[in-house]
Amino acid sequence: MGIEHTNKKPPTILIVDDISVNVTILENILTHEGYETLTALSVQEALEQIKVTMPDLILSDLSMPEIDGLEFCRMLKSDQSTRDIPFIFITVLNTSKEKEEAFMAGAVDFIPKPFDNVEVLMRVNNHLSIYRLRQEMTDYNRMMHKMVEDQKNLNEKIHVNVLRALARLVEKKDPGKGTHRSNVGYNSKLLAQGMQFSPVYEDEITDEFVDAIGVSARLHDVGSFVLDEAFSSERPDREYIRRCVEEGAGVIEEFGAEQEEGGALGMAKQIVSCCHAHWNGTGYPELSGTQIPLEARIVAVANDFDELITPGEGRAPRSIEEAVEIIDKNSGVLYDPDVIQVFDKLYGRMRTN
Repeated sequence: MGIEHTNKKPPTILIVDDISVNVTILENILTHEGYETLTALSVQEALEQIKVTMPDLILSDLSMPEIDGLEFCRMLKSDQSTRDIPFIFITVLNTSKEKEEAFMAGAVDFIPKPFDNVEVLMRVNNHLSIYRLRQEMTDYNRMMHKMVEDQKNLNEKIHVNVLRALARLVEKKDPGKGTHRSNVGYNSKLLAQGMQFSPVYEDEITDEFVDAIGVSARLHDVGSFVLDEAFSSERPDREYIRRCVEEGAGVIEEFGAEQEEGGALGMAKQIVSCCHAHWNGTGYPELSGTQIPLEARIVAVANDFDELITPGEGRAPRSIEEAVEIIDKNSGVLYDPDVIQVFDKLYGRMRTN
């Protein structure tokens, strides 16, 4: 019934009992089968042993002076570094209440006194096998999680590069609005960074969110780029906006945005689809308040601010002060008041040319 011979170090078993004879008997049984053993005549001594060598399994008496076995078990189970070590009591339990207390403390089994060699080894082998399988499963899950995260990070890098390439292509083909798109990307990122300091958004606006919006916001109006020039409008009506949204979302979907819940690609679709929605529900699509994705609410402010201070056909640019006044008047109407609160603090640092 000896342990399996592998290249790995044999399991280490800690034996704790204030009666030295019991310790010696168990130590002889286990070492004969190839196990490494640690011994202690008190819980305090056992704790010192654990600081030096972490055992793979613990055999402990229940009744001991000063700190008894139940308290010892509870101590180990409350510590993340030792809670998974199988803990077996070596004792004579006379009542079901004693057994219940032992299991509630975290014990996995009992080995009765006097010891039977075969029973000791069977119970030890069984619980070590379970412990080893759990460790292997934990290691496997950790490895799989890392592989998934690595693949996710790789996909995100690819998506960001695709969006950057698409933004550069759009800006080359439509140089008249290249500066506008660049400004909207920069200013959206700045607003997102400012909102990170709010406790309300510190969980939602991560560093990844900030980086993604800086890239994705540059494609907020990609739909207008792909529409026929004959259909374009300097003062867009609702039908024009609807077409821009549909065409733009279609472009982003071509890169697989439907399968992306987050990241730059998924964010780009949300921005394209919803940056024309208004806080009060009068925009397109007819979303309101926090139904509008946060990234779209941020880009809406960055976009309109840059539109206001940029000259257009038959339209003189507004001064920064006039633009800020217009934006502020529409807080809670067109724009998210939380975004405007940050905008009012940061507009002086926003890119305006």
